[in-house]
Amino acid sequence: MQWLLSFILRYKNLFLYFFFVTIILSFSYYQSEYHKSKIFKASIFLTGKASEPLKNLTSYFRLKKVNKELKEENLYLKSLLIDKNQKSNTEDKYNGSPFSLIPGYVIKNDVSSSRNIIIINKGSSDMVEEEMGVIGSKGIVGIVNQTTKKFSSVLSILHKDIKINAKHKKSNAFGSLFWEGNVPYEVTLSDISIINKIDIGDTIVTGGMSAYFPEGIPIGKVIEVKNDGRYYSINVKLINNMTNVDNVYFLKNKNKLEIESLYK
Repeated sequence: MQWLLSFILRYKNLFLYFFFVTIILSFSYYQSEYHKSKIFKASIFLTGKASEPLKNLTSYFRLKKVNKELKEENLYLKSLLIDKNQKSNTEDKYNGSPFSLIPGYVIKNDVSSSRNIIIINKGSSDMVEEEMGVIGSKGIVGIVNQTTKKFSSVLSILHKDIKINAKHKKSNAFGSLFWEGNVPYEVTLSDISIINKIDIGDTIVTGGMSAYFPEGIPIGKVIEVKNDGRYYSINVKLINNMTNVDNVYFLKNKNKLEIESLYK
C-alpha cells in the first residue's frame, strides 16, 4: 500500500494534468458539434490503428476459412451478374447501374450494444464518403457514418438509430426495416399493409428507394408475421451473419447528389 501512495504522490502532477484534459475534452465533446466531430474522428483513427495489427494476426490463422468465404462471395456475385443480364428492363440494359464498388475489410465489429459501430480499413483517401451503403458477401451491412483518411466508421444494421427501405420480394410491397436491439440475427420490417400476402420463408430485399442501396440486395427471410389490423410487423432473420463480417463493399452512387438535390 505504501508503494502505491508513493507512486501517486510522485506523479501527482501528471495525474492532475490528464484529469483536467479529460474534463476539457468531455466539455468540448458535449458543448460543441465541431469538437464532437473532431474527437469522434480521432477515436476512429486510434481505434483503427489499435485494432488493425490484431485483426491482421487473427486473419493469418483464418486464411483457410477466408479463402472459402471468398469463393462463396465470388459465386454469389456471379449469380447477381447472371440475374442482372437476364432482366428485360430496357433502361437497365443500356444505362447500367449507377453504383460502383469499393472493397474494404472489417477490422473492428461491435454486436453487443444497442448502437453498434463497424470500423473498416478504407477512408476518404480511398474515395469512401459519408452516407455510403455497405454490403457484405450475402447482404447489407450498414451505412457509413464518418471517415478519416484511412478508416471509416459504419452504422451497423444492428444500430437502433437507422432505418432502411426494404420490400417483400414476392409482393413488391415496401416497408421500413430496423433493429429492435434484441438478437444480432433478427430485424423487424414494418409499415407493410395487410392487403399483401406474407408467408414464412419469404425473402426480404432492399427497396431501392434511397441513395444508399440498389434494389434487390438480399436482407433476410421472414420468420414471424404479426399485424395490428392494418399493417404487418414482420420478423426477419438476416441472411448476413453480422457477428462474423470480414470482406465488405462500399456502394458509391454516382447519382447520389442529384437525388438529394431533389429532396431539398
